[in-house]
Amino acid sequence: MKKSYLIVLTVLFAFNCTQKKQKNETESKPLAETLMAESIQRFTTAWNQGNAVEISKEFTADAIRIISNPQSPIEGQESILKAFEDTFSEGSELKNSRIEVTVTDARSVSEDIYLGAGNFTILNQQNEILEQGKWGNVFKFDNGQIKYLMESAHRELKDVDTSVAEITLKNSITSEALHFDKIVRSIENYISNYNSKNSDGLSMLFTEDGIQNVNSKNGIVMGRQQIKQTESYSDGSVLNATILGYRYLDNNLAIAYGKWTASGEDNSIVIGQWGNLFKIEGEKALLIMESAGLSR
Repeated sequence: MKKSYLIVLTVLFAFNCTQKKQKNETESKPLAETLMAESIQRFTTAWNQGNAVEISKEFTADAIRIISNPQSPIEGQESILKAFEDTFSEGSELKNSRIEVTVTDARSVSEDIYLGAGNFTILNQQNEILEQGKWGNVFKFDNGQIKYLMESAHRELKDVDTSVAEITLKNSITSEALHFDKIVRSIENYISNYNSKNSDGLSMLFTEDGIQNVNSKNGIVMGRQQIKQTESYSDGSVLNATILGYRYLDNNLAIAYGKWTASGEDNSIVIGQWGNLFKIEGEKALLIMESAGLSR
């Protein structure tokens, strides 16, 4: 009896220590909302100072930017630095501009991967709006901060060029990387469900609490049910998309990015970019967040 009592005490002590360790680790790591607010503060401060060097430090060395302009992804911190130098240079419309950023959602999706989604507005010195749009970004936690792993931000375009002559869509990449085949199937299923106007099927490509940030919808759409209810289709519209990049992040998470086109019955066609976060579940890759917009 005494021996059994000691065993129980030992088990309880070990359990208590484990619980305290997990609690301490949780308490020592800031909440997603706090990390996101701090990240946005650093980003907006650097932008409003026109400081390309400081703003580029908010990105990981292997980060990707998918934005409305330029029409191709910007890959790697050095290229990102150059892009911001161009943004703040003489002759750029965005020189001496300031940016305002709001957050609709911020969450941790693994031990070191975070996501955020919201809106942005860029203004000139006369407080006139130069650009505004939506963002859905993936971040990596490192040394007490989150850094941009993939920025996917897309401005609202007032005048959309629908001429066919300038539209080209590169072929999708091929890859033997882990779970890439599931991403391919996800994209194929998205195209198929969209073109057949199957809102239920399309919404099931998202996780239950998935996020949809696209130019064709108002605001950031939260949750599978809302995604289904807000789907709308133009008569004769045909969607196509290709994959230009992919990365498996471990912990059953992956990012991928590429381009899309939508053509109409009147031979009009628009082009855009996308940068999405996926969760691998069995043989499927479900969308945790879709972030896509027009390129022109």
